[in-house]
Amino acid sequence: MRPKVPLISRRRALEVALAIVDDDGLEALSIRRLAGALGVNSASLYHHFRNKEDILAGMADLVLAEVREVGEPGVSWRDWLPGNARALRRALLAHPALLPVLVASRSHGFGEHLLDASAARLMREGVPSAVVMPLLDALAAFAVSSALHEARGDGPGDGPGDGAAERYPALAKAVAERGLTADQIYDLVIGSILAALDTAVDQQRARWMSSIPVPVDEPL
Repeated sequence: MRPKVPLISRRRALEVALAIVDDDGLEALSIRRLAGALGVNSASLYHHFRNKEDILAGMADLVLAEVREVGEPGVSWRDWLPGNARALRRALLAHPALLPVLVASRSHGFGEHLLDASAARLMREGVPSAVVMPLLDALAAFAVSSALHEARGDGPGDGPGDGAAERYPALAKAVAERGLTADQIYDLVIGSILAALDTAVDQQRARWMSSIPVPVDEPL
């Protein structure tokens, strides 16, 4: 007989699943292991999830839900979006084992319901709808590529391996004297993306305004 009160909640199951993946990698997650960690039978998980893929999707949403908050009311999108992009990168780096799930899924793993609030606010603030998805896609793509780059050990200070410095002296010198951290590089590129899209917004708006017919007064 099914208990009147569920033994576990969907969120609790996702939190435990995420802990498993963070500790032991994506391949360590299974229905059986998750059920054991929660102290329930495997069948109990099917009250909340259709299959393992549904769990993976839920984990991605759990990680990214707070990132897609649209900031305080009254804050311009030009101020909110850079902070949002930084938060996205931090979330990805906090759960590097989940990156394959995010990369493989549509729109870099961001569910449509998570993007909708961002798109709605941008359009409310006057960003032309034609520019919204290029803007969000560009920021998401760079956040994912940056996180992948760092997660595999290509971050600042990761130069030639043992004994390779003598074979690649220029690379070793460049790495040792690197003038910008990964965070600084990320901020610079995000700023460039926003500046470019900001210009595109102004150009798009100007084109739309010029296409609106100007009423001509009829002669008396």
